[in-house]
Amino acid sequence: MNIAKTVVLTGLVIGAVGGFAASSANAADPSSASPSWSGVYVGANIGYGWDSGDPTLALKPAPDRAPPDFPIEDIQGIIDALNEANAFPTSMSPSAHGMVGGGQVGYNWQLPSDWVVGIEADLQASGIKGSDTAIIIDPPFFDSTSTSVSKKVDWYGTVRARAGYLVNPQWLVYATGGLAYGKTSLGFHVDDLTQGCDIFTICGSDSASDIRMGWTLGAGVETMVAPNWSVKAEYSYVDLGKQTFDAATTAPVNFKVSAKYHEQIVRIGLNYHFN
Repeated sequence: MNIAKTVVLTGLVIGAVGGFAASSANAADPSSASPSWSGVYVGANIGYGWDSGDPTLALKPAPDRAPPDFPIEDIQGIIDALNEANAFPTSMSPSAHGMVGGGQVGYNWQLPSDWVVGIEADLQASGIKGSDTAIIIDPPFFDSTSTSVSKKVDWYGTVRARAGYLVNPQWLVYATGGLAYGKTSLGFHVDDLTQGCDIFTICGSDSASDIRMGWTLGAGVETMVAPNWSVKAEYSYVDLGKQTFDAATTAPVNFKVSAKYHEQIVRIGLNYHFN
């Protein structure tokens, strides 16, 4: 999803929340026109996320699986020939995306200058996942191959600072950023389509998962819709870094599989304020 679509989608979400908030605020009792934003709040959210880090693949020697006295230079020579023939893809596009949802807890300090600062932590279940398969038919001097990569964000969380400005007593526009962490999974599979899988062909299946640390930045709008209740719409960028592992095959070569986890999230949420 490109930047233009991101802006449009975020605008639609914020517009929908804003319309609901405005109608609720007009119907509310006038005594609730100046709510307090200070104090503890808890809430829930739901949204949609998409990933923009395409995995890369690179062949590398695995001399531990070579026949006795088979020099590593010969393995590298085979790899060079495979690369020249473009027998395997060097990058994949799983287009991972999916729903996210979870809960948040935070604390706000409302300052006399109409600024609101605070801290928020959230934990999210994630359905962001995707896969891609590349089939290469009859590369020069080598067999046809099928290569697949899968990518997933299993769950993630953040601990963030928030700073916002009250454009009026009920509407808060804010920026947020801080620590991100989460569990990521990366899978790889390769088949020889010409001869099948044996000790003379390149086949294999491997995967890795890891709990990773990173960072996040975002912005949003939040509005009080009833005493102690607010709704928000938020965009965030979550960077969980780069995951890399060596996928073993039936031949004396490995695939170095690498992927960056760059997630873009649009979500709406509901908070209850204990003030």
